[in-house]
Amino acid sequence: MINPKNPPRDTLIPGIIFVVIYAAWAMLVSSGSQFIHSFDNAVIGIVCNNNPANVAFAKTFTNLGNTSTITIETIILFIILITFKQYAYAWFTAGVMICANCYNWIIKHAVERHRPTVHHLVYADGYSFPSGHSVGSAALFGVLIILTILLIKSKFWKTLLIIIWALFPILIGYTRIFVHVHYPSDVFGGWIEGITFVLLGYSFLYHFYIEPKMLEKSQK
Repeated sequence: MINPKNPPRDTLIPGIIFVVIYAAWAMLVSSGSQFIHSFDNAVIGIVCNNNPANVAFAKTFTNLGNTSTITIETIILFIILITFKQYAYAWFTAGVMICANCYNWIIKHAVERHRPTVHHLVYADGYSFPSGHSVGSAALFGVLIILTILLIKSKFWKTLLIIIWALFPILIGYTRIFVHVHYPSDVFGGWIEGITFVLLGYSFLYHFYIEPKMLEKSQK
């Protein structure tokens, strides 16, 4: 079912804008820009501290963004959508997550940015830019925001869920900086990348499923 009152409109233009922003950000990072260096130092100075409670929270919460965790959550969401016969939304979810994570792997190996050299509070391997945790969480919870807008009719629950979904990638990104395994610019780039794939994925969903369904309904 599609929320008949106010489904989001086509997001192709915002998606293209995010592509441009992401491309510019990736170029700044890969070129070792002084702006990126200053940005990273400024954010690290604000975020990082040695408070035991913050350290414990960050080391635990960051696991929610692990590739294995995000994959399991995606599979569960896919199965739920298939069970309720929301086939278009299920494939929208799978498509966004597959494309975002595959592209992230390509960019990591194209940029080859090494992780911060300070002591890591959790284990992390591979290249640093962009943050895979940030990409995966922004993509998954971005998808959940879209699905919430489309499927939840109650304004209260819709608003509450959107706030909850938005907080997850923000907190996961924060923990990646806090545990010293990513630069802030890695996290910001990951958020941009994840959101980009959600916007482009929804544009595809809108043109090939939502718009035809709305047109079909209007002609009845």
